Amino acid sequence: MSPSSKTEEPAGERIEPAAFRPAAHYRSQGLKKLIRWVAVFVLALALCLSGGIAWFVMTARQVLIQIEPVPEEVKVAGGLAAPRVGEHFLMRPGDYSLTARKSCYRELRHRFRVDTAERQRINLVMEKLPGELMVTAHREDHPDQRLKNIRIRIDGKEIGPAPLAAFEVDAGSHQLEITAQNYKALRREVTVDGCGKLQELDLALTPGWSNVTISSRPPGATVEIDGEAVAQTPARLELAEGSHELALKSAGYKTWRRKLEISANQPVGLEDIELEPADGSLVITTVPPGASVKIGNRAAGQTPLNMDLAPNKDYLIEISKPGFESARRTARLKSAESKAISITLTPRTGRVGLVIEPQDAELWIDGVKQESSRRQLELAAVEHDLEVKKKGYVTYRKRILPRPGQPLELRIALEPVAQADTTAANRIKAPNGYGLVLVSPAEFTMGSSRREQGRRSNETLRTVKLTRPFYMGTREVTNREFRQFQADHRSGRYQGLTLDDDQLPVAQVSWEQAALFCNWLSARASLEPVYVLKGGRLWASDRIGTGYRLPTEAEWEYAARIVKGPSKAGIKFPWGSGFPPPKGSGNFADVSAKDVLASYLETYNDGYAVSAPPQKFRANQLGLYDLGGNVAEWCHDYYDISGTGREQIDPTGPEEGRHHVVRGSSWKDGTISTLRLAYRDYSDSKRPDLGFRVARYAK
Repeated sequence: MSPSSKTEEPAGERIEPAAFRPAAHYRSQGLKKLIRWVAVFVLALALCLSGGIAWFVMTARQVLIQIEPVPEEVKVAGGLAAPRVGEHFLMRPGDYSLTARKSCYRELRHRFRVDTAERQRINLVMEKLPGELMVTAHREDHPDQRLKNIRIRIDGKEIGPAPLAAFEVDAGSHQLEITAQNYKALRREVTVDGCGKLQELDLALTPGWSNVTISSRPPGATVEIDGEAVAQTPARLELAEGSHELALKSAGYKTWRRKLEISANQPVGLEDIELEPADGSLVITTVPPGASVKIGNRAAGQTPLNMDLAPNKDYLIEISKPGFESARRTARLKSAESKAISITLTPRTGRVGLVIEPQDAELWIDGVKQESSRRQLELAAVEHDLEVKKKGYVTYRKRILPRPGQPLELRIALEPVAQADTTAANRIKAPNGYGLVLVSPAEFTMGSSRREQGRRSNETLRTVKLTRPFYMGTREVTNREFRQFQADHRSGRYQGLTLDDDQLPVAQVSWEQAALFCNWLSARASLEPVYVLKGGRLWASDRIGTGYRLPTEAEWEYAARIVKGPSKAGIKFPWGSGFPPPKGSGNFADVSAKDVLASYLETYNDGYAVSAPPQKFRANQLGLYDLGGNVAEWCHDYYDISGTGREQIDPTGPEEGRHHVVRGSSWKDGTISTLRLAYRDYSDSKRPDLGFRVARYAK
């Protein structure tokens, strides 16, 4: 169909031609849409950011972090951002770590936690880097003399012996101590700058010794300082300041000793010390042992005896023992020589003839049973305890002293018990043979009045009523008897004279020892002991039974002062009421003791310079010996000052107290005191003559 042909249009939508529009129009419309979209996005983002910031600000906590010194750089990590507002950081609760840096300081690392508190503070200190020290020392008076082997301590911690290379020390103040042998210690405070800086110290030490020169005659002696051999004489030593024990030792000579007090820089000279030849050693033994030995006029002790004697001298040795002939020897010892002398003593005997009825009675000598009833005995010339006994008869007891050349004849007829004197039942013997006599009780006046001459201020006058019969020891306990209980006891010596012979009264005995001896006797007799242990101390039992014990103060005074008969006044002294005592009254400080005591009775002589064997003097009316003189005696009870006029019944002393009563005057007192005086404040060291006697209640 040709173009000019008329074309028919299809039915439906009509397509109209559009008017022409340029491209710029479309670009303008797209840009406007973009701007509107961006504006909406920015606004939304701003709203979100402002909301987030508001939320952070509302929920964050103010944290103040202060660091000394102020660091050059600080970093905080962890949680959300930690903005700084002035001096504070805003931080949400949570865990954080901090790092701070500053020159010359160690890097600071710190972990911390922020909690829910509104305001929080963290204080931190940075540690300065350490410095270095180099320490040397020189002698104070010689700056060019460097000292070796000095020891260095910083704040008490030892660094080591110098010389040392530079050592690291924390910055700040420190206590520095330098010591060196024979130098005074130096202490000072040093300040270390730190930051790795090297500081050198050259310190002056003061000499802490002195020169000591020592020489001896003979030379070549070993010099010991504080027990250590250091040189031989002649010697020149440097001794540190302070105290030192100096000893010079040489074979064949006595050790020479001296304590030296050394002050720094003050020389000491000990020139030509004369060494003494060493003592010789002399051992003396006898058969039998226990003999007394005198060297010249000096009592030396009892055999077996080991003594040191100066050399190159002649010594006269006298040996004696009761019942034996005395022996003499001479001895001369060389320096450091040991010599032994053994002597068999010749017995001195006496003959004792005995006729005993009934003939089958038992004869006992010193506790040993003998043979037959008619006897001729040869006994050592010392005192012996003789006893004859047979069942149904009263036991006969006697102390005998055989004498050489003077035969002793004894005729002994035992009495049947039914015919015996009632007084025989008034005497008993302890298991060890110690005798006691029965004392009947009574009322008496104890103490002394204020008008009585010689009365002490601690004495009182009171009425005492004794209601229980008691047995009182007839005499003081001897060394031999006490050593049956305590074998190693020694009563010692006084002014070179022995108190230790078997027959002498025991001395240097404490109250506790005496009480335990009584318990020992009770145990042997199957009696209940009187003294019991409470709280580590000995006390009398609550009820004092019939066991052996010490006499009470009241019993002792009653036994010493009572006079048989109706009178209750008693006597002042065991021998009566007069003074001085008549001859044979006892062992006192008298002419026989003038060489050992300053004060003594010039009109009395008992023949014993120190203590005497018991029963050597007259007994009182009760048959008791040595209540005045010889050794002072312990009593059962504590010392007590009782009120005047108050009656006491069977007093046994207070339950508590400090000092046990000591009764009687001893040979060593130098004066004779009334027996009513109860001494106090005496101890074993002040009264070496303290002994005792035994008592017990009757059944």
